[in-house]
Order: sequence, then structure tokens, then C-alpha cells
Amino acid sequence: MDQPFRDMAGVLHFELLARTPNGSSIGGDAVVKTRYRPVRSRFGGLRKRKGAAPPVEPGDRAGRAAPTSDRTVRTARTIMVLGVTEVIGKLSMVLVVIGAARLLGVADFGVFAYALAVGALATTVPLWGYDTIVVQRASAAPERLRALLAQLLVMRTGLVVLVFAIICGALAFSRPSDTDTALAGLIVVAAVLLDTFTEAYRSAAAARQRQNTIAVVHLMQRLLTAAWVLTALLLDTGLLGLAIAYFAGTAVGPVAAMLLMRRQGTRADWGAVSVGSLVRLNRGTWMIGLESIVAMALFRLDTLFLGWLAGNRAVGIYAAPYRLLETAVFVCWVVSRAVFPLMASDPRPHRVRRHTERGIGVLAAVFIPYMTVLLCRGHDVLLLLFGEPFADAGTDTLRWLAPAPLLFGVAFLLSDALTAAGPTLRALTGAVAALVVNVVLNLSLIPHYGGVAAAFTTSCSYAVAAVVLILLGPARIGRPRLTRTVLPAVVASGLAAGPLLAPWPLAPALLAAAVVYVSCWAAIARRLDPEQIQVLRQMARRRRSE
Repeated sequence: MDQPFRDMAGVLHFELLARTPNGSSIGGDAVVKTRYRPVRSRFGGLRKRKGAAPPVEPGDRAGRAAPTSDRTVRTARTIMVLGVTEVIGKLSMVLVVIGAARLLGVADFGVFAYALAVGALATTVPLWGYDTIVVQRASAAPERLRALLAQLLVMRTGLVVLVFAIICGALAFSRPSDTDTALAGLIVVAAVLLDTFTEAYRSAAAARQRQNTIAVVHLMQRLLTAAWVLTALLLDTGLLGLAIAYFAGTAVGPVAAMLLMRRQGTRADWGAVSVGSLVRLNRGTWMIGLESIVAMALFRLDTLFLGWLAGNRAVGIYAAPYRLLETAVFVCWVVSRAVFPLMASDPRPHRVRRHTERGIGVLAAVFIPYMTVLLCRGHDVLLLLFGEPFADAGTDTLRWLAPAPLLFGVAFLLSDALTAAGPTLRALTGAVAALVVNVVLNLSLIPHYGGVAAAFTTSCSYAVAAVVLILLGPARIGRPRLTRTVLPAVVASGLAAGPLLAPWPLAPALLAAAVVYVSCWAAIARRLDPEQIQVLRQMARRRRSE
């Protein structure tokens, strides 16, 4: 959110005081500060200042916020702003992938996709859960943000250099036959690793609850990268030219993010970096770090197994429908960035459960109709974006991948909810269970069924992760009540399937389905979950008043 929480039209100024990372509150109670402080009488008791509002006990019904509070509206607005910037940024990267698929050919496109997968897996070491820890600790103690940012950047630099050196050594040991292809792959991996520094500054912005501006900067970097890559492709510079352009565009991100954070008053406090401070930064990160590695392995192992067991062409065919999954899951990052700071600042189970339900409601409203489109018109979507070779060979793969965005999002949000009060083995257990299923199914099925098996395994693995996390979650998040939250999207998507299955061209079918979905979702949500409608209305009123 862009500003601290303010309520009651400025009469009382509430500032949320975050709880400590282990979930206990300051002094044992939830603390609310107001402009009206209690005054100690001469008898040692507390009396109110004249004109002050009476104190509100945390458990009093009268002190509870309205169903649609100012915080809810601001959270939803943050999700919308981040969502719009991420949509545009993701669309720009989709153009990069489409251009690469159409102009490089299936084999070289497979190399590019394989390098992206290797780079993504490599980022799990320098990421290692540090961003989550920084958001968690800086949300609880904002005065520590500058020191935590410096410590994060130092740790990240050392780990990026170490990981990249290991990858270079492994590639040299394998003695690749095509030097230019190997060099292009290394450059792409380096660009993916470099992007982790941008994530460090985005985490600092999330801790300050000022994410909108840096999201716009990230969008500009994405657009610039897309422009340079497409120019390189149109100039027929091949895979190596694409890799260089991709690296140059990515390098703009950390520099622009650093300058913006400095302008907003957040500079890394390098004087706070010491061996002891880095050790303290690492405390409590190992479970989050392991979970991050497992989660990224779930997201990328299918591509690596395909490359190992079926070759670059199979990776290229699989990468086209998989890009539609990658493009969609940005919604998960958006919801997480908006909701996780709220969970970390007040990790009481009933509060975390409420934020979890809201987040899953957003995911369902987006991903269930998206899944419906891919199931009904997947071939037409692939044909439009990537061309006939990818559409003919990848439609079945896309259908098995269609549920994956929703399942991934639910598992991702549940993992955030479980770690809001601090690291826990519960989140790691869910990820490990899903990884075991993923590895066993991939090794068993890919040799026989190729990309279709990888797609089935991906969706199945995320379903396992979500179920395990729900079963392990009651102690920290209770039992999320999802029927009322998810049902509007399910029913509306079922009705929208009618136009999608009609023998119409893709564009009018999508337009008719969108009209049916939005109108039905609004009507059903108004009866089952009116808070979602209230939030949208209040956002519209605020925008008109501004």
C-alpha cells in the first residue's frame, strides 16, 4: 500500500505496529497508537485526555473494523496497480517469446527456453528466502530497513558470483560443440541472475508498502528489454544477439530501482554490514530458502527433464504452452506482494486466514476463467500466438497445463500464509511432498509421453502441494472458507464456456465469454460475497474523488 493505514476520517490516526516475526505481539497485546495518548493521573492510574476517544480493546466487537475497511480498499488498489503494470510487462515478454519462437526456429527457441530454466533454478541460491525475511523483519521494525537492504545486497552479490562461476565451470567441463550457443546460454543465465538485484529493491518497497512506483520502473525495464530483443531478432542477429539484448535490458532494472529507492529516502546502510549482521540475516532463512529451491524446482524441473530425456526440440514445443502458464502466474506475485506484508505485520491466525481467503478469491476470479479459455480454445490461442507447428504439437500439453496457474497460486499463497509468523517446517513439507511427486512422475512418464507428461506432472504436483498445505495449516491460518469465495468464479466460468465452445472465431468468442463471465460473476458475488463488490465500489468512488 502507498500510505499508512488511516481511518475515521482523520479523527484518529491509527498506525499498525507490526508483531514480532515469531507471531507474538509487542507487550503481549495488539498495539494501536492514536494521536490521543493516555495521561497518568496523580494516583498512578490512567485517565483519558479531554476529548479523546475511549480505548478500544482488541477483542471488543465495537472496535472491529467495518467489513470493507480503508485497509481492504487500499490493498485491493495496490493489487490492481501492480496487476496492471505486471500485465503490460508480461505482455511485453510474451512478445519476446513469440518473436523468438517464430524467428529463431524450434531448436534455438528450445535452447533459449532451457537457458531461462537453468537461470531460474540458479536464482534460488542468491534469493534463498532473503527477500521474504527482509519484508517480514522490516515490516515489523521499519527503522531496520536500510541495514537489512545493505545486508541483502551483499549476500546476494556473493552468492550470484558463486553460482555463476559454478555454472561456467560445469559448462566448460561438458565441452559443448557449439561455442556460440553455449555463450548465448550463459549470457541468458547471467541476465536472469542479475534480475535478483531488482527483486531486492522491490522487497524493500514492499516492506515500506510503497510498491506502485517501483512497479512502474520495473515495467519500463521490461518494455525496454522487449524493444531491444525484438530489434535484435528483426536484424537477424540470431540466438547470440537475442541473449546480448536480453542482458542489456535486464541490467537497467537494478540501476533504476536503486535510484528510485534513494529518491524515496531509502539508501542501503553499508556501515551496518558486518560478519555478525550477515549471520543474523541468515538466521531463520534456511527453511524459507529450501522451500524456495523446492518451489523453483517444481516450476522448472519439467523443462530440464524434457531437455535431458527428449532434446531441445521437445523443449521448444513445450515452452510455447508453458509460456502461457508463466505469463499468468504473475497474478500470484501481485497478490502475494500486496497481502504478505499484511500477514507478516499481524500474523494472528484469524487475520492471516482472512487475508488468505481474499487472496484466493482474487486468484479464482482470474485463473478459473483463464483455465476455461485454455481448455475450450487452446489450439486457437497457440495458433494465434506461436504458429501452426506449436499449435498442432502443443494443444494437448496446454490442456493439461490449464489448471496449473490456479493450483500454483493457491499453493503459493498458502505457503506465504504459513510463513507469515516466521519460518516453519509445514511450508517446506508441502513443497517437498510435491517435489517428490514431480520427480517420480516426470522420470516415469516423460520417456513415453513427452511434453504431455510434463504438463500433467506439473498440474498434479501443485495440487499435491495445495492439499498438503491446507492439511498442515490449521495451527497458523485455521481452515480457509473457500466455497463462498470461489463459487462465483466457478459458476460464471461454466456459463462463459458456452460462447467459447460455439463455432465462432476466437475474438468474438472471447468477447462474448467475457461479457457473460463478468455479468454473472458480479451477480453471484453480490449475493454470496458482497465484500468483493463493496471493495470495487469504494475504489471507484475514491478514484473519482481524486
